[in-house]
Amino acid sequence: MTAYRARIMDSSTGGEGIYDFEDGEDLLGQTPVRVIRKFMEHAEHDLIPHQYGDYELNAAFKNDTAHVVTGLGSLLLANGATIPFMIMISARAAEPN
Repeated sequence: MTAYRARIMDSSTGGEGIYDFEDGEDLLGQTPVRVIRKFMEHAEHDLIPHQYGDYELNAAFKNDTAHVVTGLGSLLLANGATIPFMIMISARAAEPN
């Protein structure tokens, strides 16, 4: 397993979250949509507030040089509200000693 870091920013509240998760070492070799889907599978029940219903992804990009996946979309809340978000996912850098 490899450690990854996801940064999510939402434009409605100005909120930002940094989440670490683990997945296979080939995660960033998959399509951007699959990378984001994998993170959302890790996050949907543990990291996202209880109002979370689903998400809609409007765009997903992969920068192979920087090894970063970026996505734009909306969190769909159970009450019908939506929160636009941006997500960036990359391998987690080793912590300095």
